[in-house]
Amino acid sequence: MSISKEEYVSRIASASPLRLVIINYEIILDYLEESKKYIDTTDIKFDFNIRKARQFLAELRSSLNKKYEISLYLLSLYNYIDKQLAMFLFNKNITYLEEVINILNNLLEGFNGIEDFEEDKSPIMENTQSIYAGLTYDKNGKLEEFVYTSKNRGFKA
Repeated sequence: MSISKEEYVSRIASASPLRLVIINYEIILDYLEESKKYIDTTDIKFDFNIRKARQFLAELRSSLNKKYEISLYLLSLYNYIDKQLAMFLFNKNITYLEEVINILNNLLEGFNGIEDFEEDKSPIMENTQSIYAGLTYDKNGKLEEFVYTSKNRGFKA
């Protein structure tokens, strides 16, 4: 995957609702790109990556707010993408995957474009761990990494 799981966790913890959708698209695309490496093998990682991408797609599908008309269009598109991924999983025909990646990249670009117009950019998760990182020099002039994490972690009960 192009971004580590730890980095995704950090981004998700501070994400607004729209940013969470964008991260979901990025994760799906990462799994699909990873699946390309195993397309000509019998490695279990091929199936794993496609199934994970489909799970994240199912999450997008289930989080749609059906009171908005655009949700119905997105639902149809997500269903189509899922069907294409199933075909790719069974046939290993790269054209199915390329079409899905193209659609997802267009959706990702669209959601990135409307992020500037998002009214509420506050994170969904509250009371999450804050991480501050940087570089500093010690007494001997040696460059060191500095990471500060707050003691207040998790959700308030």
